[in-house]
Amino acid sequence: MTRPGVAAAIDSALLEDLVARFGGTFGHDDAPWRAWPLANMPTAPGRHDVMLADGEATAAEIDRIAAAGAVLIETDREGGRWIDTVRSPMGTWVLDVRADGDTPHSPAFVAVLLAAMSLHFPAHDALCIARAWQPGATGWPRDFARFPRVRHAALAAPGQAPAPFAPCPPDLGLYAVVPGAEWIERLVPLAVPTVQLRFKSDDAAAVQAEVARAAQAARGRASRLFINDHWRVALGHHAAMGGDSGIYGIHLGQEDLDQADLDAIRASGLRLGVSTHGYAEMLRVAAIGPSYLALGAIFPTTTKVMPTAPQGMGRFQAYVALMQPVMPALVGIGGVNGGNLREVLDVGVGSAAVVRAITEAGDVPAAVASLNAIFRGKSGR
Repeated sequence: MTRPGVAAAIDSALLEDLVARFGGTFGHDDAPWRAWPLANMPTAPGRHDVMLADGEATAAEIDRIAAAGAVLIETDREGGRWIDTVRSPMGTWVLDVRADGDTPHSPAFVAVLLAAMSLHFPAHDALCIARAWQPGATGWPRDFARFPRVRHAALAAPGQAPAPFAPCPPDLGLYAVVPGAEWIERLVPLAVPTVQLRFKSDDAAAVQAEVARAAQAARGRASRLFINDHWRVALGHHAAMGGDSGIYGIHLGQEDLDQADLDAIRASGLRLGVSTHGYAEMLRVAAIGPSYLALGAIFPTTTKVMPTAPQGMGRFQAYVALMQPVMPALVGIGGVNGGNLREVLDVGVGSAAVVRAITEAGDVPAAVASLNAIFRGKSGR
């Protein structure tokens, strides 16, 4: 026998208003999301159900909700702060935010949470939006101080902000991401402001050779060279060259951050850039003060498997509005080309990364000149 459950109290008017006002910006889900107090959850929850627990759930409840593909949010109070554990098919996040009241899941909170999920934000990002929402607000949240801090998977201990990484200019300009050092040798003479070596190989000797070759090509030149992923090799080469290596910085994805020696990268003086794909990831990385954040993927891309669907221009604009006041160096990434570059730059970022717009161009010098001209046009307006 199935039990239908008793829904959580919700400000239905607020939910409907948010979906109506922001559905055109972010897109929206036709299937309604529903929220239930954990004690009153239905016997057969589904993937559009969110269970709200005041305190910890039991292991059996966690397993049952996970098996259904549903979402569980467990909320505890520590002094004047809410500690939210978000469990969803995309993983577990623990977030920490100042408590505005005494009710962990107020009707307004539930409305904003479900609206954000209806607008295609994953559960951990929807929680960030719901906690940051200003009562009575009409605009999308952009006050960084209202957003949660990440406790898990945190990169810095709460209340112990590490020194920031070496800064880079906010206008990194055209940012070419290429698969081999030969491309770095071709692009540096063409005045590409920023280049990244994204060389994928498990052959340690090949990686060493590619990094050294790329660094040699950039040494003493105006182009800023970032090394993707291979941070140990980059640090070793940079140290061996006495800090005059031609390597400007290291770029890491989310999956690399937990394994990287961030203290060693910081101490080397190399810059650190990090890819992010939503609110929780941006908040997680902001805690360590990287040199720049890459935001995306904005558009569909075939150059790598992305952990999330394309963000679209609406999300990209929202991310820039939130992060730019606290981290001016931002890079738009994912599917950027000559046809959409102006649209990306008009949001206000000083850099955008391109891959196929250069590597698949029939005339590479002409492609670089055309892309650089778009940046010059932006700065001249």
